[in-house]
Formats: sequence, structure tokens, C-alpha cells
Amino acid sequence: MKRINVLTFGAITEITGSRSFVMEEIDTTEELKKSLEDKYPLLKTVQYAIAVNKEIIHQHTILESDTTVAILPPFSGG
Repeated sequence: MKRINVLTFGAITEITGSRSFVMEEIDTTEELKKSLEDKYPLLKTVQYAIAVNKEIIHQHTILESDTTVAILPPFSGG
């Protein structure tokens, strides 16, 4: 069974109510995004980045079992 480890930060954690959780049977980052936005509709109103195994991705990515995906809120400068 494919398991994806999901980490959340900042405002994303507030929306999901958890800093980490596991999702199963997710094959791509697009499937992950759709599943998360279906479960947490507020995510549709927030910009966020997705990092796969500590690398921010900018295109659809295939997810292997035990991959760690981070959902990152917008970065602010300082």
C-alpha cells in the first residue's frame, strides 16, 4: 500500500489541524492537491507550494511510497 507522509506549516497547519499525517493511495502531486482541497476546502483560497523530499516542485510529480511531501505557505521576506 502506497503511503505518503504529509507535513504542513504555518497557515496550512491551521487549516488542516495537524502538522503531519499520512495519505494512502495517492500517485501524483495533482492527486494529492485535489484530495487535500476536497478534504480542506479553505486550501483553495490560500497559495501554497509543494515540496517533495525537501525539493520544491513546479510541475506534476509522481509520488513513490514513503515519500515525504511538505505543504508550504507563502514565504515572506525580511
